Amino acid sequence: MSERFQNWNERFLKSFGPRFRIDVANPIMGFGGSDVVRMYGNTRKGDKFSFGMNESGTVELNADQRIDIIAGAKNDSRSTDIVIHSRSGTIDINVAQNGKVKIRGNNIELDAAESITFNARSIRMEGADEISLQAPKVWSRGKKGNLVPKTWMQSITAGSFIGADSIGGFLEKGLVEAAGVFDSINDLQPDFSQLVGQAGALAQGLGDQLPAMQQQLEQLKPQIEGLAGELESLATSDAVTGLGESLQSSVGGIQSALQENSGAFANFGQGLQQITQPNGY
Repeated sequence: MSERFQNWNERFLKSFGPRFRIDVANPIMGFGGSDVVRMYGNTRKGDKFSFGMNESGTVELNADQRIDIIAGAKNDSRSTDIVIHSRSGTIDINVAQNGKVKIRGNNIELDAAESITFNARSIRMEGADEISLQAPKVWSRGKKGNLVPKTWMQSITAGSFIGADSIGGFLEKGLVEAAGVFDSINDLQPDFSQLVGQAGALAQGLGDQLPAMQQQLEQLKPQIEGLAGELESLATSDAVTGLGESLQSSVGGIQSALQENSGAFANFGQGLQQITQPNGY
């Protein structure tokens, strides 16, 4: 495999003593490609610092020790000192080892347009004065603790020897399962909403087509009326009248012939009884 071409003619390196330098267009490839520009510095103990940009467009700030960003010494107390703004994408704050993420202030406000999710093995909130939960719907679910709502069976057996933990367990289990069913129904709500929207669009489409269909029926009305007139004229024509009289005369002749030869069929039933049926039938 051939090596990647490296253009060393574009490189510019400026050193300001043994502990700081600026390197421009270094062709050596890294994770984000070659460097566009990078500044390097190091302490007498060997702690390093670098700040630069690579060909992928990523700007990197690295330090072996702490990085401090301090602002607002002369700013108005009601204004903003530090702004971190992401135009598109995610802001990821990650502590690689055993450290903590700490946010301190007299007032801390988390504002989300959609949702805020806390996911941890243990979540603890402490308030010196009050903890308030305000929402149209507030849910709590658990197996133990004083925040878990009491069931109706636990309420009526409180202070008695009946044992609400064993008797009310059946009802509590049913309530938990019912809550799961309601959660499943809530999960299906977007599908139902989409189905309702499609049905509304279909009804609107049919409503838009009804005037055109009515207009087509109005256009067919003269043709239907003309066909009905033709059928009425045909029913009252001389040909249909003659055909009816001819059929009536023929039926009358057949009826007279049957009456004259009725004796030929008088013993037809008895004659069938005297016939010997051949074997095999």
